[in-house]
Amino acid sequence: MSASENRRNNTGRRLASRIISAATLLLGLFLIHLWQTRDLAEGPAPALSGHTLQGEWLDIGKFTERPLLVHFWASWCPICKVESGGIESLSKDYPVVTVAMQSGSENDVTEFLRQNQLRFPVINDPDGKLASAWRVTGVPTSYIIGRDGRVRFSSVGYTLPLTLRMRLWLAEIW
Repeated sequence: MSASENRRNNTGRRLASRIISAATLLLGLFLIHLWQTRDLAEGPAPALSGHTLQGEWLDIGKFTERPLLVHFWASWCPICKVESGGIESLSKDYPVVTVAMQSGSENDVTEFLRQNQLRFPVINDPDGKLASAWRVTGVPTSYIIGRDGRVRFSSVGYTLPLTLRMRLWLAEIW
């Protein structure tokens, strides 16, 4: 075997090894996602209504024109804080309802929003009853609700804003 044939074989083996490694990583990430979301609400979205910290009555059953992001977060969650800018950005283009899970009084949550310059609608859930109804066990947890009121996508943990935007778009055309 010549040196050039040997190099081609080694290059081919390295490429195959990298493809297998990437596929294994993607499969692992997909399996972790399935495990994390296994107990979350599915099918028709659970009821969610209440007064926002901004003082308006909000009922997710009224959101039928576009898909809706329902986002559970907590002020004490560092990942939620990192993700909050992306949620704020999404709220400019899509309907977004957030639930502050076990984050203290309305004044505590309002102060957190002010300090972090966040303006998305927030329903306070100081005792975790809303989160429990949605079977949320960790934050952040995001749901994409279709126009038909059904859960289309869900995720636990940090989710890229681009991923949420893509899922909202898919829910809009699906």
